[in-house]
Amino acid sequence: TLFAEEASDEHIRLWEFNCKVHDRGKELLVPGRKCSEIAAELNEMYAAENLLQYRSFGYGHSFGVLCHYYGREAGLELREDCETVLEPGMVVSMEPMITIPEGLPGAGGYREHDILVIEEGGNRNITGFPYGPEHLIVKGKARAA
Repeated sequence: TLFAEEASDEHIRLWEFNCKVHDRGKELLVPGRKCSEIAAELNEMYAAENLLQYRSFGYGHSFGVLCHYYGREAGLELREDCETVLEPGMVVSMEPMITIPEGLPGAGGYREHDILVIEEGGNRNITGFPYGPEHLIVKGKARAA
């Protein structure tokens, strides 16, 4: 998620909430967790804020750990219908997204994204890119004439 110049209070509220879902999702990416359980918990967060209907796809996916072609694999999607259990060595994204339709307060898309390596007892975030309103509201600079 990125804004240019400014964002309304509702934009900030939705963005910060999506960051909260993102943070919780990263906490859930640990060995022994089932993909479907992770999706269900994050769905509950969106539902509690009446935002679930604006979620457009799953919460993340693998990066080539289950087969030879080293791409995204259906066997490891953070969706309600995926029963894969996370194991050390898997590489998974966390990328919750909501899209608020035009005409509604806070209209726009909100998506945070990190890539994590599942390790014994937790995970390691290999993205390291800042996110959220405190980092990604780009302000223009006045130029001298």
